Amino acid sequence: MNRYGEMEAFVQVVDQGGFTEAAKVLGLSPSAVSKLISRLEDRLGARLLQRTTRRVSLTAEGRVYAEQVREILATIDAVESSIGGAEAEPRGLLRINVAHGFGMTQIVPAIPDFIARHPKVDIKLTFTDHIVDLIAEGDDVGIRLNDVRDETLIARKLATYTRMICGAPRYFERYGIPQTPADLLQHRAIHSNDVNALNQWSMRWPDGREEQIAVPGHIYSNSGDALFRLCSEGLGLAYLADSLAYREIATGKLVTVLNDFVRHNSWPIYAVYPARKHLAARVRAFVDFLAERFSPTPPWVMTPES
Repeated sequence: MNRYGEMEAFVQVVDQGGFTEAAKVLGLSPSAVSKLISRLEDRLGARLLQRTTRRVSLTAEGRVYAEQVREILATIDAVESSIGGAEAEPRGLLRINVAHGFGMTQIVPAIPDFIARHPKVDIKLTFTDHIVDLIAEGDDVGIRLNDVRDETLIARKLATYTRMICGAPRYFERYGIPQTPADLLQHRAIHSNDVNALNQWSMRWPDGREEQIAVPGHIYSNSGDALFRLCSEGLGLAYLADSLAYREIATGKLVTVLNDFVRHNSWPIYAVYPARKHLAARVRAFVDFLAERFSPTPPWVMTPES
């Protein structure tokens, strides 16, 4: 195989996490893939992968090489698809990174519709509740639930969301319903241990005075989905996104409180992807699909029957 074949084999080993899985994707034997990587490393005079009996990981040189090779392969795909002026049919592996809560409630349910529309696209979905370096991680698309300040990324706004103070009926039966922001100091909150700003709840009094309330923390987690589930179990109040909790609120499994006091800020939701000269058709198709799905009115502001 030529250099293209070596590069494709290398990227598949990285994406699939090993030689055996990469071989299945490429239609080769694991030994053939291993030989391709060895030949590539010999030609470059550098070790790209650290191999153990359990896993394969990138060396520092391998991480740099992977980033550049992905760009090369994306360019080749774009050039070949442009021949004859035809738009490329989306195909290949699409790597998506998203926060766990938003991913489970909004992205996972969307995947079947996307695959039905683009059956030649494979999906690798990774959940992280912290911002990752898309290029370093080899991801194609990230879903960000806040402003994007990384100039190496292209950001397309998909929708907005708000946050509400929520609790389960069983929690209020035990601790009572807060009537004013000051009452929150006597309650128990489920907080983020990653994003401290979410632990200061923004309130606005009828006279226009604004206040940040630090509700005493009872349980902490770095997972937004965990905060939501623990709140649903009645273990405390949580400052939840409507995109995460809307179904439970609509069905009465969660109740919002202090709605006349909560400052209903809106936060943007973006699809982000590395700024490249050529954008793979599968990336463009997925971002367009999400924009269509969330516009003009995203699912979380609709009633369950709509």
